[in-house]
Amino acid sequence: MNGNNVKEDLARVCRVLAHHQMIDLWGHLSLRIPASDLVLVTPRFSKHHLPRGIAARDLLVCDASGRLVEGSGALPVQFAADLAAYGLSNERRACIFAAPRTAMAAAIARYTLRPLTHMEAATGYGVETWDADALAESGDQALDLAHRVTRATAVHQPGIGVWAMGGDIFDCLCTLYHLEYLAQANLVVAGEPELQLIARADSDKLWRQFVGHHHYHEFFASLDPGPRQHPYEAFLAGHAADSEPFGELKSRMAFSCRALWERKTLVAFLEHISHRAPGAERFLMTASVNFRDMRPQDVCLLDYEANWIDGPRPPGFKWFHAQLLRERRDAQAVVHTHDLYGRAYALSPRKLVPSYRLGLGIATRPMPVYGRCDLIVDPEVRRGTLDALGTGPVVHEAGHGTDFVADTLERATVDAIQREAFLAMDYIVRQFGKAHPLHERIVARLEETEPDAEDWWWFYGGEVGAPLRSAAGL
Repeated sequence: MNGNNVKEDLARVCRVLAHHQMIDLWGHLSLRIPASDLVLVTPRFSKHHLPRGIAARDLLVCDASGRLVEGSGALPVQFAADLAAYGLSNERRACIFAAPRTAMAAAIARYTLRPLTHMEAATGYGVETWDADALAESGDQALDLAHRVTRATAVHQPGIGVWAMGGDIFDCLCTLYHLEYLAQANLVVAGEPELQLIARADSDKLWRQFVGHHHYHEFFASLDPGPRQHPYEAFLAGHAADSEPFGELKSRMAFSCRALWERKTLVAFLEHISHRAPGAERFLMTASVNFRDMRPQDVCLLDYEANWIDGPRPPGFKWFHAQLLRERRDAQAVVHTHDLYGRAYALSPRKLVPSYRLGLGIATRPMPVYGRCDLIVDPEVRRGTLDALGTGPVVHEAGHGTDFVADTLERATVDAIQREAFLAMDYIVRQFGKAHPLHERIVARLEETEPDAEDWWWFYGGEVGAPLRSAAGL
């Protein structure tokens, strides 16, 4: 991060944000190219361009009106706000829209972060919230947000993300890092009515004393592993020969298990993924193996009566998935999880509101529940669980786990990951206060612009085996 190559700097900051799990497919970064009216921006993230793998060659260049002049790819959904902000301020020359989880939770609860830690307090003093009823895609909405972004240290777009602008892209990264660290510190003591806070004058003095030091530049540069090749490509190359027949499908099932493992809220060896075997009245099912280590050869083959045909010994849960796939001919894949938040929330009276874009659809729909704690083996229990599922995409077995049913493996896997992510966010929000719902117009627009399940599958798969860090370790 030396400022001599703005493309390399922008790509590096993007990868550092990904390293901290502070950016996803909705995020983007941009900056003004020095000595020109052109703007450099990350493409809209998808399976083709992921934050962890972004390189200088992937970036787009556009003019001040948003017309693409270099590169190929779609511009980010809310990039109009960046352009409007650059038109308002000559001093703010870079912008990041990201998703720092704890800071987002505080914003969803409308909790004002208190100045608790020395370097980070300065960011908290100038935070604003933009609570509009539409996304900042064009016109008045983009300009309204831009006015806030150009005067604040950071701007919350509750449930959607956080904006930061600065003199360069490093300033933006530092702001978001500080904001997330400050939010995590606030989370620790969120219920305390009285705290000793850092005075603004003391914070200002600290930063005057720090001027001229480059420790943050050096620290963030040390965290960048460089553009990361997606691990599925190497996984597929290393295992496909071992997994015939149905080699590629078995590889995707095994890799989906590994992506679920990275979420860190599963038991992750008693859960299973099942998928119809193409061209046969049979299905594939992962064995009871650690999800972290799942390989294609750990996938077994059964018929729809749950008879074992090939591969390792099937798990006892085979009876339920066999009957489900036999009866639900629209279903191609089933992901069964023992989800930490999902199991706890299903037994609680907590009501969910549409407060967070991630997992919004699958998490806020009514959850059908089979009300007895059971392994779902006996015929009458399977029948009761399938009746509860009906034609829907999800069913919960009380105290046991959740089954996500979809027409693709990617959809079932992403639903499992994102429902748990929504509930985890709701849990953090409740430490800060009460979740505030998104505007109905926002919810409708999110559904229209949401990346598809395949893009999200590649995004979550990109974290398999990757180094992960949080701003304060939470």
